[in-house]
Formats: sequence, structure tokens, C-alpha cells
Amino acid sequence: MEKLKELFVKKDLCLQVILTDRDLALMKPIEIVFPRSINLLCRFHINKNVGVKCKQHVVNDLQKTIDTLWMEVVWASDEVEYGQRLHQLEQACVDYSGFINYVKDTWLTPHRHRFVGAWINRVLHLGNTTTNRVESAHWKLKKMLGNSIGDMVKCWEAMNNNLRLQLGNIRASFQKSFYEVKHAHISPFYGYLCGSVSRAALRRITEELLRVDYVGTNRKICVCNIRTSYGLPCACELGRYALGGIPIPIDDVHVHWRKLTMEVELEVGADDGSEMDMTCAIDELWKRFRSLDVIGKRALKSRVCELAYPTVTPLCPPPKKLKTKGGVKKKRKKLAEYDVYRDPSYHEYLDKASQSSQRQSQPSQTSKKLKLSKKQPQFTLQFPNHIMSYIEDVVNVESDGDCGFRVIASLHGYDEDGWSMVRRELGLEIIDKDRSTLYDKLFSNQLSEVRESLMIESFGSQPPEKWLTLPDMGYLIVNCYNVVLVNMKEGFPLPPVTLDWKKFRSHTTTSWMLGFAGRLQHWQLLTPILA
Repeated sequence: MEKLKELFVKKDLCLQVILTDRDLALMKPIEIVFPRSINLLCRFHINKNVGVKCKQHVVNDLQKTIDTLWMEVVWASDEVEYGQRLHQLEQACVDYSGFINYVKDTWLTPHRHRFVGAWINRVLHLGNTTTNRVESAHWKLKKMLGNSIGDMVKCWEAMNNNLRLQLGNIRASFQKSFYEVKHAHISPFYGYLCGSVSRAALRRITEELLRVDYVGTNRKICVCNIRTSYGLPCACELGRYALGGIPIPIDDVHVHWRKLTMEVELEVGADDGSEMDMTCAIDELWKRFRSLDVIGKRALKSRVCELAYPTVTPLCPPPKKLKTKGGVKKKRKKLAEYDVYRDPSYHEYLDKASQSSQRQSQPSQTSKKLKLSKKQPQFTLQFPNHIMSYIEDVVNVESDGDCGFRVIASLHGYDEDGWSMVRRELGLEIIDKDRSTLYDKLFSNQLSEVRESLMIESFGSQPPEKWLTLPDMGYLIVNCYNVVLVNMKEGFPLPPVTLDWKKFRSHTTTSWMLGFAGRLQHWQLLTPILA
């Protein structure tokens, strides 16, 4: 143990958690050499030993039940739950005193604080509750050695190859964390974390985010186990961020999950000792570099770059193979009824409307089949008849009072769960100093109501005064995201433009209505049909 302690570069470095089996000869020296460290026991081996003992004392019909009760004792989240689960286990093992005495005397009474969740959840173990990783590496090393017959050179090569494989796998996982982003992490809620935090941490945060639905921001319900044991934001913290539309800060993630490189950065002014000093070697390297010719310099530089930039390779991908057989196929353009690069005129809308009315007066078998088709979404039937032909798809978002903000989040690429960020961004837009005068004139006495409608205090269904209302929110959305609010199909008739836009528009947008004159007239043409 003393030799192990000497291997650490920093003298003041203290291990917070040491994970071992229940080896008393090993646990006692740990208490002496590392008095500040917490010695946890491997859950896997404990459960395995308890399972073997259960098979020896308990009949086959009750083994699964008792094994389940034992796992509930081990995974108890607090001491109250631990007492309840233990009482249930004792009741189930009334006729098996040998087994329950073994469990209590060997594991629970002397060592429960080393493996039961009610106690180890208070320790920053970062998910290390078993020694499986060490034993897996040991098994791989034995597989490389093959047998116990061999000299020191063979053993050294096997150990070196094993370490190289481990380092390669670790670096590969770092690269995946850098560049691969899963679909669940596309949301801007993870904007600060993607590429800066390991994928394992993102996966645990995503699982913890599911608890926000029933935990909310209540810290007592949350218990904050993942914060104390993994160093990651817990459900109540994520609830506060989600409620405010704030991305998860990277400082809330423990530095262990943010380390995506094998290099160790020394502190400024830190003395790493003469054994780690490379000044003389670097000077000799420079002298050798200057004395070489051009070819030698290139070769030496490539070798140095391999050491300095291990994640970068000088290899280039193979060139794409060009197809040398057959001619180039050209796509044929479909003939349109009118030029697609301009807006249809009013007369073209009239002709098209008259043709459609004639078709409606003489319905064919095909039109009847379309009306009775089950593929048509049920929500499409709720729209006026003259709009149905222009609807390509209908997306039904969750109806919880935030549905309007969910739609904007989906169209803006935030995913539906980014509704809270839309609320926050619109709230920042309405208090923007550059546009405060505009919104004062636009909303006048309703400015405070619009601002308060963007602020919510809890999750779940929102009252009507917190809903997205039009056209008030439409002005904020257009100015905030600089986009058109409605996503329209080609040729879709446009309803009349609101008078507020004509009143508060800028001079550069005066000619915008001219490009949509045909669509506006088409809507007026279809208006009598609604009556």
C-alpha cells in the first residue's frame, strides 16, 4: 500500500473511494495508509455469495422471491426504506434462520455502509460499485499470457499489449464523445455538454431527466442521489433549468466526466520534479532537427507530430471511385401548369377554382375513395374544406398549455421538449432595449400581460392566460427568430394581413405584400364558400 501511494505524482492527492472485495487482510492496510478514503465493497461478489447461500438454505420455490427482496435491501435509497426492506426479508426468511443470520452477521451488520445504497449514495463513487472492470482487464491479460510458462520478456510484452489495447479503447470512446451526438441529445438543452462531456454522463442525465415529470423542482422528493454519487445534475436541478429554458451548465458536471483526453495538465508554477523534466531532451531534439537536411526534417517532424498529436493521423481517406461505365443520367423536370418561379396571378386562381368546382359537382369514383380513405389524418377534417388540399401533414403535439410553444420549438429545430427555451427566448425578446419602444406601442396596456404569460412557475397543464396567443406572440416570434411564422405549401391561399403589421411595419417591408397579392385574392375568392 505504501508503494502504491508513492506512485501518485502529487503528494497531496488523496483517493476518495477505494473499491475492494471483503478481504480483511486488504481492508485493514487501506484504513492505515489511506485513512481519509472510503472503502466500498463490490456489490457483484456480495450478491453472488448471498445467492449461493440462498440456494443452500432456501427451497427452490422461494429462492427468486428472497433474491428479489435481498436486491431491494441492497438498492434501498434511504435508511427508512432500508429498514422496511430488511423487515420484509426477515418475514420471508422466518423458517430459514441459517440464511438470514448469515446475511446479517457477515454483510449487513458490519459492512452495510460499504455497499447498501442508503449509505453509498452519499459517497462520490462515480458509478464504481463493482470490481468487474478490474477483473475484466485481468482476464484479458491472462488470455494474452496463455499459460504460466514463460520468461519475463513474454510477460512484459503481454502486459504492454494489454495496456495498449486499453488505451486504444479509451481514446476511441473519447473520440465518440467528441463527435457523435445521439438523437436524444440534439436538443439545445444539452448545447453546453455535447462534445465536452462523455456519452456515459449524457446517458445518465437523460435518464435523470425522465424523473422531472413527477419530481419537478422539489428537492425532498428528488433526494439528489445522482448529484452526491455521480457528480451530475439531479432531477430537481434539471427541473429548474427546464422550467427556465436554460441549457445545462457544464460547471454542474463533475470534472471526471469532462476529461476527454489522456494528457495531464500541470498547474501553473507546479514543480513536477527532475524526473519529469524534458528540457534537455527538447534542446537535443532541436539541435538534431537543425542539423538534418530537408528530408530528415520532414521525417523527424512527422515522428514528433505522432507523439504531440496522438488523435490526428497523417493518413488520407482513399479517393472515391468514379463510374466509368454508362452515361450520366439526367433527371427530367415535370411540366407544371404555370411557372413555379413566380406567384400565380389572380386570373389563374380563378381558372383553377372554377375547374375544382366543376369537379366537385361531378364526383367520380376516385374522389369518393379519397374521401373515405383511412390514411387521411383525423385532424385534417377539422380544417375548412378549401384548405384541406394544401395540407401535407398534421403533427399533434402534447396538449398541456405549452402546445403552441412546442410547435415553435419543433419548427425551429429544438424538438418538442424545447418549449421552455422558446418561452425564455421570447421573454428576453420582449425586454430587449432596442425594441422596447416598439412593443410599448404595439401592446400598449397589454404589455405586462404578454410578458407574464411567458413566465411559468411549475410543470404540467398551464392555465389559458399562459397559452400562446395570436397575433400577440406572432410578433415576438417573427422578430426573435427572424422567420415567417406559418409554414405554408406552394400555392396556399393567404388570409388577410393584420392591421397592426401595416401600422408598425418598416419601410423595407412595404413591398412584401405585392409578391403575395395572388394568394390574398385567392383567399377572398374562397371566403364566400365558408359562408
